[in-house]
Amino acid sequence: MARPLCLLLLLGWLGSTSAQAALPPGFGEHPEDLRVKLVTFGPGQEAHQLFGHSALWLEDTRLGTDVLYSYGMTTHEGQGSALHFLVRHQPFWAARLPVAHTFATYQREDRSITAQELRLTPRARRRLLARLERDVSPEHRLYAYHPTDNNCATRVRDALDDAWEGSLRAASTLPARLSWREHLRRHTRHHPVVGLLLLTWVNDVMDAPRTRWEEAFVPRELARLLDTASVPEGHGGFVSHRVNVSVSSATPVFDEEASAPLLQGLFILGAAIAGGAVLLSPRRGREATPGVRIASGLYPALFGLMSGAVGCVGLVLTRYSEHAALRGSESLLLFNPLALALVPLGIGVAFGSQRAERWTRTCVVGLTGCALLAVALKVLPAFGQDLREPLALMLVAHLGFGLAWGPTWHRAPGVSSRLEARPQRG
Repeated sequence: MARPLCLLLLLGWLGSTSAQAALPPGFGEHPEDLRVKLVTFGPGQEAHQLFGHSALWLEDTRLGTDVLYSYGMTTHEGQGSALHFLVRHQPFWAARLPVAHTFATYQREDRSITAQELRLTPRARRRLLARLERDVSPEHRLYAYHPTDNNCATRVRDALDDAWEGSLRAASTLPARLSWREHLRRHTRHHPVVGLLLLTWVNDVMDAPRTRWEEAFVPRELARLLDTASVPEGHGGFVSHRVNVSVSSATPVFDEEASAPLLQGLFILGAAIAGGAVLLSPRRGREATPGVRIASGLYPALFGLMSGAVGCVGLVLTRYSEHAALRGSESLLLFNPLALALVPLGIGVAFGSQRAERWTRTCVVGLTGCALLAVALKVLPAFGQDLREPLALMLVAHLGFGLAWGPTWHRAPGVSSRLEARPQRG
């Protein structure tokens, strides 16, 4: 059921894919009897669940019935490959769901459910119900999904702002607590591979200053915004009270700095990669055994395959993605697509080719120079992308390979014998 982990940012925050519930006859005809609650579902274990989900819970107290309006609906089938999802905007839709069944689904997944009852006048409740019914109608329910501009949380935010006639947006102009990248970092902290890939592929769009309105693309931040913002006239906030419908035992998302543990682990991994390259270097020229020669070639080949593959995906996204945040990441200087050249070159070194060894040295020196260029560009204002995670891993790894292959640790086999065979002039 789970999509590949690299779908995290672009799969979005999905709700249940249950069949749409019918609206009870007479529902909302007396808006003063409507109770409106924002429901925030906590993160789950699957990649597409790590940011949580937002929905609106409407209850008609006169009829004793309720429904849940959920955006960001999709299916796991028919969406194409992971790369296709990263490249193209995918069709999502809004749905009206049965409350009890939907809550039970999230509870089985051990996901928290928090409800905030909202302060709305009867006029605002009527406007909100009309907007929601329009959005779930067959002719309007489909929309082009966008991870930060058009997802389950932003569409709920926009519907509420329409009901409040612009008051929510007017109260959300303060600077955001965190950048989009910092939110991505926090929500992927327990999935380091996902976090590294996404933090590598996204560009400085994720680092730009944002407002609290823009920050509310995260379901938890939308809930926080409603808890803390006040209407312009100062007559209190938007929330009357909050209640935990279901508490999860899963690991919560904390507000403290999330990068330190990942950075430490990435640095240790990069140092280990660099250390392996340096340890193999002096042994290549001492009449190396076949095993050492093969290891000396396959080691850079494996490094080039891993780093070059990540870079090639980034290059494809730069060229073809419809998502602005995935076009032109500075991390391509660290996860360099040109590193794939080390694959055939390393295989040639393993077979004893001196030409492959010379070209491997040239390629490694070039890749190390690109990594150092990524560091040097940080002094220029135009290059403001946060590269902490890619740098922690790849800078030390490239420096290790540069140290291993840059200096002339040994003469290539056969060089000294050829020199000795040349006639000497007196």
